[in-house]
Amino acid sequence: MNTHTKFIVVEDNPADLQLTQLAFQNLSLEGELLSFKNGQDLFDYLAHDGASDIAFILLDLNMPQWSGKRILKNLQNSAIWRSIPVVIFSSSLHEQDIKECYALGANAYVTKPFDLQDFERTIESIANFWGRINMRPSVEVQRSVAA
Repeated sequence: MNTHTKFIVVEDNPADLQLTQLAFQNLSLEGELLSFKNGQDLFDYLAHDGASDIAFILLDLNMPQWSGKRILKNLQNSAIWRSIPVVIFSSSLHEQDIKECYALGANAYVTKPFDLQDFERTIESIANFWGRINMRPSVEVQRSVAA
């Protein structure tokens, strides 16, 4: 993983966001952690800076105004953005939420652990797979396939 790698967290709960940020710091991952409190801020960023070097989006499901499902729908509407891996990170265990998220293009659905050590291990697992192990095509390849 290079230092230009970006990890995006979309989370409206300040406590969950802080736990996620601390977990990333403790992992000493190479790259930049970007956090957004809502979908509008995420899409403003993507429209301005594009999808280049984004390893994955860690997306909360239950947020006011822009739910995780709405964000997934909007990501799927773009040939470039739909290739960004999206991991739903939610406290919801509802089977319907899980099914809907996968139907809307989520790459993974992970429930938020309540135990702090489990929380950090879960973030580590997500970051290791989507940030280190998973291979994505470059943005240039994605554009040519979409054309």
